[in-house]
Amino acid sequence: MKMNLQIQTQSLSTHFPLPPFPPKPKFLQAKPTPSFKLCSSLSTVSVPPTKTSHKPFPAEISRTIMELSSIGTLSTLAQDGWPLGVGVRFAVDAEGTPVLCLPQPSPDNRSTLHVQLDQCGLRTPQCTIQGSLTKPADATILRWFDSVWKKRFGESADVDNLYTVDVQRVLQMEDLNEDGVWVTSSDYKNANPDPLRNSAEEIVNEINTNNREDVHRFCNVYVDLDFQVKANGNKA
Repeated sequence: MKMNLQIQTQSLSTHFPLPPFPPKPKFLQAKPTPSFKLCSSLSTVSVPPTKTSHKPFPAEISRTIMELSSIGTLSTLAQDGWPLGVGVRFAVDAEGTPVLCLPQPSPDNRSTLHVQLDQCGLRTPQCTIQGSLTKPADATILRWFDSVWKKRFGESADVDNLYTVDVQRVLQMEDLNEDGVWVTSSDYKNANPDPLRNSAEEIVNEINTNNREDVHRFCNVYVDLDFQVKANGNKA
């Protein structure tokens, strides 16, 4: 049958010359249909994404680091002109402005506050705030910063020793020994910290404890990793 079809085609092309190719027609692009992929006992539907995934901006990461931390390294210029870094406690207000309690501030108000977030895992996100140490003069503002301090540490601060860091710019780094990204003061103040920052670790621990097999399946399906999991629904 195949040979007959080929012979017939050759005969038609000999007696009836083929016309020139018409212009390529334009067709409307059809929407792709979802495809199903089966892996072990887990069925997933691959649907074209409707929007791109959102990765936190450097300003958002910096605000989250400052919200979750309370200890950093404050560096200032000492009287002899050498930079000096000391460990300090700090709180932050609604705009991420650091509030510190300093008994003996440096005569040079230029400063940096370096904060890193210690977490389980290999990465250590961190940020360094550049700004000027400022002593609030208004009594109402001092009481407000005292309430911010008390909310963070559960105790009142000595209002005579309260200072703030007037944020001018922020250097955000994803990990140690990595290049950082500079964040402007306005972007830092207008950014929102991670809304799950206070419960993220608990959520991750819950998933790792009670849904370990599901995590392995997700890795097999979406990341093409070769985790060995059971197909009968028993926990690994």
